[in-house]
Amino acid sequence: MSDYTARLKALTAEPSKDTGDDAARRGRVGRTRDEMMDQGRVLDTTIAAEREACSTLARAVVERGVKRIVITGCGDSWFAAIGARLAVERATGLVVEPAQAFDWAHFASSTADASTLVIGISSGGSTPAVVASMQAAKAQEALVFGVSNTTGSTVLTDFDGGLVVHAQRRGWPTQSSTATTGLLIALGIEIGALLGRDVDALRKGLSTVGASMDAVARDCDDAARDWAAQIADASIVLFAGAGPHFAAAAFGAAKVRELSPIHAMAMPLEEYHHYRSQKRDDPLFLIAPDAASRERALDTALVSEDAGGRTVALLPGPDDEIDSRIAHSWRMPQVDDALAPLVYSVPLHLVAYHFAEARFARNLGYPGHLQAT
Repeated sequence: MSDYTARLKALTAEPSKDTGDDAARRGRVGRTRDEMMDQGRVLDTTIAAEREACSTLARAVVERGVKRIVITGCGDSWFAAIGARLAVERATGLVVEPAQAFDWAHFASSTADASTLVIGISSGGSTPAVVASMQAAKAQEALVFGVSNTTGSTVLTDFDGGLVVHAQRRGWPTQSSTATTGLLIALGIEIGALLGRDVDALRKGLSTVGASMDAVARDCDDAARDWAAQIADASIVLFAGAGPHFAAAAFGAAKVRELSPIHAMAMPLEEYHHYRSQKRDDPLFLIAPDAASRERALDTALVSEDAGGRTVALLPGPDDEIDSRIAHSWRMPQVDDALAPLVYSVPLHLVAYHFAEARFARNLGYPGHLQAT
């Protein structure tokens, strides 16, 4: 039998543990705070710094005659692609496919050709599944770009071009993820402009959304802290959003899993209704920024009330029929629905941070490692 000791050690290298008082995890949770409160400024800085690179890559896309865009990533990088999809499709008029990098490399890359643009996202710049997806795309003669926080990394140097995300990741990823989403949208706008499409409204919206993100961080911080303290005993937290708003749900669930560390699940809004998804007392964050989401969001509030769930809705304005059936509604600023994932992700990052801190205060780890005092 083979000895997989070294392989297992590499696979489990993350130093934090599931105990309620784990110092490594607590340190990284603490470093997450400053980064999550500065996401709008970092988004604006990244787009400004990469403006010329976006223009250069956009010209390459148009000159190639690209008909289809595939964006590959793992974890938050994949979620960033989901969040950018609607905006990039509207800007370019092209088909955009967010893809889990491993899956695309092994099961879908044969569909790429010279008219395909594949963008691989890896914060560290060398995620094996992402690099494999980019290599598979190159073998199919696709145009291949990388996006990374890490200058000089494989995804930026070994392919046809790249964009740098000017964000920190000393804590669990927050600003690096939203800045990546915004940078993908900025590239889409440049491509659309060269294709003669009307991108003015989207460009203007992107130029102001950073300020909205930082305002939401300030305005929602106390509410997130208070609600996190009330649900600190939960063993699972649920998130639901439709279309691009599933990205915000996925970011929220990922941060709860990383910081807390308990189970959290993101689901497309429709999928909430294809099982008894929410049990009594389960916390749910319901993300519904637009008219397309509204009726199914109301259905979710009705079912949640009947199940005895603890639900918070993130909404763009008052909605008595939803508000009256759930624990809380948090008001978000009006924003283009294609840019909403950037804004609506922020309060969910805050929740995950305060939830983790509330559990530390109670010495709560993962069930099975509970050390409540």
